[in-house]
Amino acid sequence: MKYEVEEVIWKKGDGEMPPDIKHIVDVAKGELLLESLELPVDVANIVRYNADKSAQSINNYISGLVVECLVTAS
Repeated sequence: MKYEVEEVIWKKGDGEMPPDIKHIVDVAKGELLLESLELPVDVANIVRYNADKSAQSINNYISGLVVECLVTAS
């Protein structure tokens, strides 16, 4: 995916984040989550692939996995 360089100034109090910027922020959050979990590279790649395949963010995909495991364990 290629982005055109734009100067976008957005502050939390400005209301809704522009969709293209929100997408970039969500991708960065997902990558930070994967990095903090210290998963093996092949597992992180599987998570990225499965999240993309199911049209979810990495955060939502991992959250779903955690909830599913907790419900199963209960």
